[in-house]
Amino acid sequence: MRVMLDIYDDIVPPDEKDADRPKEEEEGDDVDAVEKEKKQKPTPPVLSVEDALKSEIESIKEDDKIENKKFKIVDLDMKACIFVLMSKDAASKADPSEMVVRYLSEVKETSRTRSRFIERILPVQDVCFASSEEIKAHAKPIIDRFLPNIEVDGETKEDRVKKSTFSVVFGSRYNNSVPRMEAIDAIAQQVSADFHKVDLGDPRVAFTCDLIKGCCVLGVAKEWKKFDKYNARILALSEEDKNELKKTNAAPPRTKSGVSE
Repeated sequence: MRVMLDIYDDIVPPDEKDADRPKEEEEGDDVDAVEKEKKQKPTPPVLSVEDALKSEIESIKEDDKIENKKFKIVDLDMKACIFVLMSKDAASKADPSEMVVRYLSEVKETSRTRSRFIERILPVQDVCFASSEEIKAHAKPIIDRFLPNIEVDGETKEDRVKKSTFSVVFGSRYNNSVPRMEAIDAIAQQVSADFHKVDLGDPRVAFTCDLIKGCCVLGVAKEWKKFDKYNARILALSEEDKNELKKTNAAPPRTKSGVSE
C-alpha cells in the first residue's frame, strides 16, 4: 500500500493532490482566524515519552485515513495474492498501468523492490464476470485505448505490424469455467491484424486476463519482457543471478528491499 501511495505522489501534480485533502483543510486560509484560535487554545501539557509516542501514532493514523481513500486492499481470501482497489478519482489522475511501470522502472534501476513481500505486480484496468462474453465486452475499450489502429501515410502493413506487437497472458485461480484459449480468443480476435501482430516473446503490449474465482481481471502490461514479466523479485536480480537462476531453476533469492528487517 505504501509503495502505491509513494508512486501516486510522484505522478500526480501537487495542485491536483491538494484537491484530495478534506474541505475543512481548504477553508483554513484565514490567517487571523487561525492565530485567534491558537491564542484561545490552552497551552498543552508536557507529555511523557509514552504519551507523546501514542499521540504521534494517532496523528499518523489520521493521515493514513485520508491517504487510504485513494487505495483499499480487497481481501480475496487467497494465499499470496491481494487486490488493491483504486478510487475512481485516484485512477483518473494516475493510470494503474503507468504506476506499475514507474515502480518497475525504479526496481530495474536500483535493484531494490522496496518491499520484502512484493513478487509479481500486475496493473488492472477493469473487472468483470468470468465468462467469454463479458471478457470480450470489457476488453474492447481497453484494446481501443492501448492498441489503437493508427494509419500513417506511406506506411505499409508490414511496417505497421512490426512496431505494434501484442500478446495475451492468461492466468486462472480457483476457476475453470472459461477454457484458456476461449478467454484468449475473446481478447485477441478483437485486435486488427492489419495494424498489429502477435508476438509472444517480446510484445510491446501484453493484455493480461486472470480468472480469480468468479471474476475476471483485465489489465495492460507494457514492455512485458523488459520488466521480466512484471516479476519485481526477478527484475531486481543482476544478470549473473538471473542466469544462475535459469540454470538451477530454483526459487529466486531474497533481494534488497530497502526496508528494515
